[in-house]
Amino acid sequence: MQGSSTAGSAPTVLIAEDEFLLAVEIEELVRGIGCRVVGPAADISELLALIDGTRCDLALLDVQLRHGETVYAVADRLRALGVPYVFMTAYGEAGIDPRYADASVVCKPFSEAQIKSCLSTLVRSKSRQANDVFDQL
Repeated sequence: MQGSSTAGSAPTVLIAEDEFLLAVEIEELVRGIGCRVVGPAADISELLALIDGTRCDLALLDVQLRHGETVYAVADRLRALGVPYVFMTAYGEAGIDPRYADASVVCKPFSEAQIKSCLSTLVRSKSRQANDVFDQL
């Protein structure tokens, strides 16, 4: 994966969602906010390939994907790369594996304002991570 977006440029958001109409809605919403989009993708192998081949700065991850897959392998890869993400789920925080208790969660159905807020929080998180790296030098 390439480096993060440059200061002042729109972040690139990876979208993991297996419901086609919802995936299109999220993609349009994210583009409408001014972000670039990677995906949407609906299965783990496709998501991991996108992460390996395309720069992304942030991610919106549906927890339950096709064929009973959960998105946790993708979250692990993003975490290792320092890419902030938020889980999207209809099951609330109780439906999240305890290993990811520190992750942000947005409950479905969600509003445009909630997605904007999540993305804003992720951007601030990414900035803090970058500052932490510079502080360690």
